[in-house]
Amino acid sequence: MTAHYADRYKYKSKKEKRRVVITGVGAVTPLGNDIESSWKNLICGKSGIAPITLFDASHYPVKIAAEVKNFDPGTAVPDEFKPFIGRSTGFCLKAAEEAVKNAGLNLDLIDTSQIGISIGTDEESASFSMFEKMFENPDILEMMVARKSAAHGRYPLPHLNRSKPLGKIWPFRRNASTAASMLSIIQNINGPVSTSSSACASSAQAIGRATRMIQDRDAEIMVTGGCDSMIGEFSLTGFAKIKALSKNNDDPEKASRPFDMKRDGFVLGEGAGILILEELSHAQQRGAKILGEITGYGSSSNAYKITATPENGCGPDIAMKTAINEAGGDIDQVDHINAHGTSTYLNDKSETAAIKNVFHDRAYSIPVSSNKSMMGHLVASAAAIEMIMSVLTLNRNVIPPTINYENPDPDCDLDYVPNKSRNKKVETILSNSFAFGGQNASILVKKFQ
Repeated sequence: MTAHYADRYKYKSKKEKRRVVITGVGAVTPLGNDIESSWKNLICGKSGIAPITLFDASHYPVKIAAEVKNFDPGTAVPDEFKPFIGRSTGFCLKAAEEAVKNAGLNLDLIDTSQIGISIGTDEESASFSMFEKMFENPDILEMMVARKSAAHGRYPLPHLNRSKPLGKIWPFRRNASTAASMLSIIQNINGPVSTSSSACASSAQAIGRATRMIQDRDAEIMVTGGCDSMIGEFSLTGFAKIKALSKNNDDPEKASRPFDMKRDGFVLGEGAGILILEELSHAQQRGAKILGEITGYGSSSNAYKITATPENGCGPDIAMKTAINEAGGDIDQVDHINAHGTSTYLNDKSETAAIKNVFHDRAYSIPVSSNKSMMGHLVASAAAIEMIMSVLTLNRNVIPPTINYENPDPDCDLDYVPNKSRNKKVETILSNSFAFGGQNASILVKKFQ
């Protein structure tokens, strides 16, 4: 196994790689509709989990989620685009607006063919009410009749357009690539655009891809991250059926409890996180404030099961070790691990084992914390938001807590920064994201030197 890691890094090192830095961040989360409010609530240990309001969940076994509250896209979404924009894409555009501003970028003064987009996301969520809106108009029935009649030459073809506007654009609105496409159009970005859709690892892989694009000279700047909004009848039912969700409806703020012995599943959340990545010399030439540097990225697969990770941590440990090797291979450089930490029995046990596989005895001295204890599981957007919180940790030397850690689990025996944030100088953070289906991604981010 050691030889495999060494060979992989030796192969990568043959190509001269450009340094990739972070110059801007933006977020919409269950803890706030911008970076500062989200960070403030995170380090205070505040939970964003509450009873569901987006639909009537009274008859469902799970009645809680981590919703984004009082969201207003404001100027991020022009009026003419609103019919095409679902909740997830709206989060993305708002977070991107903040990130561009945070980076001090004036896109009117930059060659936008040198700017790319890499977004991790899923299909836009659907609810029963949306389908009702699509089919409530009898014109839908008339359209179907007209299609049949037109085939026999009885009806003029223009009648086929008499469907509800939402029905006409539904296939595009549901497409996973819509967020990246809309971001490209609204911000007038002409460089490479890509979408990653790999469940919980989506935005980590998107950030990894963005990093590679800059290193390989495909772009000078990348707008990257992720967005998701799965809080709906379909997603809630599916995750509940496989017993992945917490049913602690009576005490929502206590429901997400990563690594705790009494954990009973994750809490579904929503949001978006966007980072501005930039080639180092480009950032320096324009006088950008550098928030951190991405020095390592690793991706792997468990080759195991769709809904479970190996108890021995094999698979996730490959992603972590690959990221560390790309950054030089020194496990002692890692000061903090932002864990995937879902609050499911199997994931937390597997991730703990994977950390031990990589760091050995040193695993016990590294602070490990899970943002999901407060924000829930934001699925495709989780990794991006957690990466942003890691960047803020680097700059502010405060490690967010893992709240609701009250009952130690013998299989989860690391330092999970229980219940209270910790003041600590941090130079390097490893951020983990492990998805249903077994796709893994780890990113190493360092304080810029």
